[in-house]
Amino acid sequence: KLGENQLSGSIPSELGNLRNLKRLHIFYCGLNGTIPSELGNLSQLIELKLTHNQLFGSIPSELGNLKNLSTLFMEENQLNGTIPSELGLTQINDLRLQYNQLGGTIPSELGNVKQLTRLHLLSNMLSGTIPSELGKLTQMMDLELSDNRLNGNIPKELGNLK
Repeated sequence: KLGENQLSGSIPSELGNLRNLKRLHIFYCGLNGTIPSELGNLSQLIELKLTHNQLFGSIPSELGNLKNLSTLFMEENQLNGTIPSELGLTQINDLRLQYNQLGGTIPSELGNVKQLTRLHLLSNMLSGTIPSELGKLTQMMDLELSDNRLNGNIPKELGNLK
């Protein structure tokens, strides 16, 4: 855990060599740069928290390789691009990507993450419709999609959420 420090620079790609790492917390540090795709090599990682920095660029699709990942927090950065559909291959139960500049559509593949209980995508630039596949997330307790550019109907399948 490196949170709440006054670190500078970017996240070193060499952190991807820490194959036995379970938790990587780098929040409230003021780091900038992109998220290294090498973090997708951390096969034992269960928590990745990179909140409240000045990270930019895309979320690496390689994070979909993190089959043990249960917590992914990247809120309050300057991330852009789209939400990788590969995140639908993970075991995430808490996904927080709010307060960024993410665009594109909400990946329907997120509906495959059956154990997802919290999905925060608010205050981005997401567009298109709300995927009906999110109705498969029967463990969902907290769904935040406000302050985006979403349109269309509210899918009736959301009525399956508890």
